[in-house]
Amino acid sequence: MEYDVEKISHKIKNKKRTKKIVKFIILIILIVLFIVNLILSIEEEKHIFGIYMFNIVSESMEPTFYKDDLAVVKSCNTEELKEGDIITFKQEDRVISHRIEDITKEKGEVKFITKGDNNEVEDKEPVDMQNIYGKAVFVIPKVGKIVNYIQNVRGFVNVCILIVIICILINFRDNVINSRKIKRKKYEIKKLRDNYKIEG
Repeated sequence: MEYDVEKISHKIKNKKRTKKIVKFIILIILIVLFIVNLILSIEEEKHIFGIYMFNIVSESMEPTFYKDDLAVVKSCNTEELKEGDIITFKQEDRVISHRIEDITKEKGEVKFITKGDNNEVEDKEPVDMQNIYGKAVFVIPKVGKIVNYIQNVRGFVNVCILIVIICILINFRDNVINSRKIKRKKYEIKKLRDNYKIEG
């Protein structure tokens, strides 16, 4: 059996590149999950650089948002809001993300009439600016379910175990690859020696 050194070298480089990409993707996912978890772990009234994150817990905004999506909300002032914008606000003890249907003034104070895209009627109470967290910038589909899972102690432990297993598998794979490299090197050295003896 003969080894094509160039092909072997090319395969090794490709595997190294793939391994680096996989590790990079895992790292990015972990960083994103850490940031999201950090933001959601602090009090609702707090934010990081003016950014809030909220889990969508109902179907009232479908098909714009779906339940278990994660809404990324940017804090804003009254002048930045207009009809058609989606705002996230606190009403009673609930956090709601609905679309602005109309903007009115009551006793000189700006009020926002809101409605869920999937609702047939407007919300009962107009929203005060002081109860608004901000404007929904975009959503990350279904990430809310993952965040809820990892915020649970059992879920967090499972994620940690999964990460450890992935690291072990990657290291095991590296050891197998290194072992094959050593065998190939030994074969190449033996082949060179045999050729040298024949020529000698």
